[in-house]
Amino acid sequence: MGSFKNIFAVIAIGIMAAACSTDEVAKMSVKGGAYEKGLRDGYIKLARAEYKEDDFGDAGAFVDRAKMAAMGKPTGPEELNARKQVSKHKKPLANARKRLTQAYAAGGIKKAPKHAAEAQVQFDCWMQEADENLQKRDIQKCRSAFYGAMALLEAAVEQPVAMEKPMKMTRQLLTRNFIVYFDFNSTKISKDGATEIKGVKSFIKRRKISRITVVGHTDRSGSNSYNAKLAAARADAVAAGLVKAGIKKGLVKTVVWGESKPAVKTQDGAKNAKNRRVVIGVTY
Repeated sequence: MGSFKNIFAVIAIGIMAAACSTDEVAKMSVKGGAYEKGLRDGYIKLARAEYKEDDFGDAGAFVDRAKMAAMGKPTGPEELNARKQVSKHKKPLANARKRLTQAYAAGGIKKAPKHAAEAQVQFDCWMQEADENLQKRDIQKCRSAFYGAMALLEAAVEQPVAMEKPMKMTRQLLTRNFIVYFDFNSTKISKDGATEIKGVKSFIKRRKISRITVVGHTDRSGSNSYNAKLAAARADAVAAGLVKAGIKKGLVKTVVWGESKPAVKTQDGAKNAKNRRVVIGVTY
């Protein structure tokens, strides 16, 4: 019995020490600007979440990154080879990191430091969750938050990175749009939305499809940052619905516009049902 008490005591001491370390870094003065502060705060939030799950290794790594940011020596996004990813996560993560580093090279950190920090933190969150590959909801949450932040970052640098290589035009291509509408502040696909997805499946059976682009939108009732994340989550939900319906995952690409391209122009803060949508563009 005594040995078990000693083990629990050691664990308790470790948890207390980790909590103290996290709190100390969270209170550190930040040498730098909004980018460094965003990294520090974002990594501290990730660390606390991992400590609650008793993942002390990843939590400690996030605390270290938060500390480096606070010291004015921020780390870049995690290297792809830092973790062993299952095959289904490798390509999306590689594309995501490429988009992020290209946005940085285009001056993203200087032009939109808060969005740059958020995108980097959420990329590292996605890397960590994909490495564990245990909680699908957590992986999707980090991924959606990353795409939302990237939409704002790329808009700031005005050099959005293409999600795929330009296609060689050997014939004239056409695009048919399908629209899935969402309830206010929701990412749940309605019965009408599910019917629209089935319509996509029926449409592509009779045609040679080049690509399917899933574009997430919101109305203007929330903040720009929140709406970008919401639009990303909606696009993810529709993309998952298409794959579940039997459409090849490799055909489906997601794009996030948030509130920036409304179907109906409204004042900032206005609700509009026609703007809460995901547009499925089928190019054939």
